Amino acid sequence: MKRIITLFFFLFAAISFAQNTGMVVGKVLDKEADNTPMAFANVSIKGTSISVSSDFSGMFLLENLEAGDYVLVFNFPGYESKEVKVKVDAINPSEVKLALGAFTLPQTDIASAETTKQSHTLESQASTSSSLN
Repeated sequence: MKRIITLFFFLFAAISFAQNTGMVVGKVLDKEADNTPMAFANVSIKGTSISVSSDFSGMFLLENLEAGDYVLVFNFPGYESKEVKVKVDAINPSEVKLALGAFTLPQTDIASAETTKQSHTLESQASTSSSLN
């Protein structure tokens, strides 16, 4: 009888001290290189200081998260940042697979930069020729 009570006590203690936290696992891919793994991409939880980097195979792991809804922010230098909503529970790990594409400037920004550069060149040529006269 004493053994049954001791066993019950240890079982109850193990259940009560079990963590009710979840995790997010995932993979970050490079869209520009035919979805090859992207090493060292930054994965963070928006509004917190929690952040990890993907490994050489593009895999990442965020552990010990309280159950709830989170927004993950994915970024890498030269690539567009992406935000993904994820729901974390204590029973099943949440899985995320995401491909990041390269950051590109819109055509209007490129055209306006060229126009500005040309107008500065014309202004400097005009001031040079007027000072020569």
